[in-house]
Amino acid sequence: MAPHQPRHSNPAGERRFELSGPGRLLLGNLAVALLYAGLGAAVGTFFSRYGLFPAPIWLPAGIAAVACMMGGARLVPGLFLGSFAVNWLLLEAGFLGAMLISVSNSLGPLAGALLTRALRPPTGLFTRLQGVLGFVAGCVVLQAVLTALGGTAALLLVGGLPMEAAYSVFSRWALCEAGGVFFFAPTLMLWMGLERTPASPGRRILADGTRPASATGDRAVLAAAAGLAALVFALPPQAAALVQPEAVVLLTIPVTWVTLRISLRAAYSLLTLISVVATVGTLAGLGPFQADVVPNPLRAVGMMIVLMATNALVLMALLSERREAETLLAESNVRLTADVAARTAELRQRAETDDLTGIGNRGHFLRRLQESFAEARRQGSPLALVVMDLDHFRPLNDMRGHAAGDAALQAVAKLGCAQAEGLKASFGRLGGEIFAIALPGASTVQGASLAEGLRASIARHSFLFTGDEVPARLTASLGVTGLLPGDESPEDLLKRADAAVFLAKAKGRNRVEVRMVTEAPKEMRASNLSR
Repeated sequence: MAPHQPRHSNPAGERRFELSGPGRLLLGNLAVALLYAGLGAAVGTFFSRYGLFPAPIWLPAGIAAVACMMGGARLVPGLFLGSFAVNWLLLEAGFLGAMLISVSNSLGPLAGALLTRALRPPTGLFTRLQGVLGFVAGCVVLQAVLTALGGTAALLLVGGLPMEAAYSVFSRWALCEAGGVFFFAPTLMLWMGLERTPASPGRRILADGTRPASATGDRAVLAAAAGLAALVFALPPQAAALVQPEAVVLLTIPVTWVTLRISLRAAYSLLTLISVVATVGTLAGLGPFQADVVPNPLRAVGMMIVLMATNALVLMALLSERREAETLLAESNVRLTADVAARTAELRQRAETDDLTGIGNRGHFLRRLQESFAEARRQGSPLALVVMDLDHFRPLNDMRGHAAGDAALQAVAKLGCAQAEGLKASFGRLGGEIFAIALPGASTVQGASLAEGLRASIARHSFLFTGDEVPARLTASLGVTGLLPGDESPEDLLKRADAAVFLAKAKGRNRVEVRMVTEAPKEMRASNLSR
């Protein structure tokens, strides 16, 4: 319907139509009136040839349901005009009778659409069993009951309908209204994009999110099902006698296959085609539903279509619920996996990081040193180790407090990170005021150069703490060593580097000492120097 311009599609796939402005609103109502009146005239003329005037299935009811689902009360005037034209000109209901009938033919679909919208799930009308039941309760049952009540009341008031015939008229009116909505409205909704077409599990989704064109097998089954229905309901009475009426239910199999393999829209389009073919064939005296076989042939056709349509709608709704539940479960598993991975990484980070300085703690540094040691042995590459001990750190804690000591350690860690930046180095705090740097692939000379740069940056740095007016000064004693052929474990390097630190302190502190011999001097073995 061109006058109704789509504004946007919401996440659930429901299309909203903009009818603002008198011009668009007028064109929309005119289009609805013409569609309702034109289809009503066609249906009434066709069925009148078989003495079933106006019709056993009133297809304009589907137009009314879709119009109210699409535009709500804004399209009610168009429905009223279309219904009035059919009832006054075609059905000869009289001016007042046509007016009253048209009121119920307009307000009944509106009430049904409101109920259906109230029960409609956020994900779409045909993607949940709740939505299917809402469609049946609102657009099918409520619309049919209100329309039939209003029409029957109009005939009682101005049409001369006897009271004893009221129930019969009401029941037939409600059935033909419900049949028109049930058979026609879902097809229109799905093809017009008013409702999302639920994805079918048998259809592969491409990488760009689109679906490939129907495969040859899909098209063949769709065509075969339509051809089979046309063949069955075109059989002459002699041949049709060989087909049991119950066997027609086997058409449910290809309809179900189309629902699962192609889409609900394709399945409902096939159902509409089968409905037309079965109705026309039965009225022409062809097919298995004959008066001498079944009491009411058209009712049998209706029951067949109801069974197929209900099967398709309910099956697709249940499958959509299951697939969306599986999708939610998969997304939950992905989120859970990501959360576990993030939490594991956080715990690993906390387990490997020194809480105060943010660099590697003792355990982490020793593991990295072990890995570097094994790699150096395997590849025959050099490995340098630097151990640093801050000078006179305890007096700083005693005089300015532990907060100042913590701040000093944090500042030293930043200076060390800056010095090792760009190098393949492992920097860690071994404990207290002792730090270490492992340099895989670096010679002892390169390690001594880095140690000297770090010593100088610490000696130049002004350690200003909260509440202090005069910045403090710190120095560090550093020991450097390298991998020797006789080293059996990283502990051998740590012992030499630690001995070099003691030597630096013995020589006056604030210096770098390199040690490349295995045994420490006797005077350093039992050293009790204050650090």
